[in-house]
Amino acid sequence: MKNLSTVKKIIIAVVSMILALVIAGGVYCIATDQNPAQATKSIFTASDNQIVGKWQSQKNPGLSAYIFYEDGTYDSYISTANFSGNYEVDGNKLILKNPSTAKEITYKFSVNEKELSLTVIDDAIATDEKEVSKYDRVDELNQKSFADIIGELKESKETTTEKK
Repeated sequence: MKNLSTVKKIIIAVVSMILALVIAGGVYCIATDQNPAQATKSIFTASDNQIVGKWQSQKNPGLSAYIFYEDGTYDSYISTANFSGNYEVDGNKLILKNPSTAKEITYKFSVNEKELSLTVIDDAIATDEKEVSKYDRVDELNQKSFADIIGELKESKETTTEKK
């Protein structure tokens, strides 16, 4: 190292630091089960700020939705029925707490642009395959009543039966 110029020493130091950051980032991604893009975004944006807003189910629009507020509270909707509680964000984990029942559920979550992905990671819920639920960020919720949902299913079944 004595024979190297100052410029070369600086270049070696910078390359070494970059390599160390890349390795540390890889370990972090593996430990938190995130892809590098999510991990990088989470460094620069607080996770609890990413989740704040209104989210409508992609698979069951009008049936399932969430609203997450800045104060750490949330509203969960199944059809037009509303359940409220508190939430915590811990890295890529979202913990929903229902104070009236003292129950909680933990999800692995990610926010990608205008899409929220939730995967149950709570061991109390025994499932072999952890299904990912996806939600779209929306300006307004469009919840449907159970009667509307049943009517749509009935109509869909009648249409399918007529085609056969």
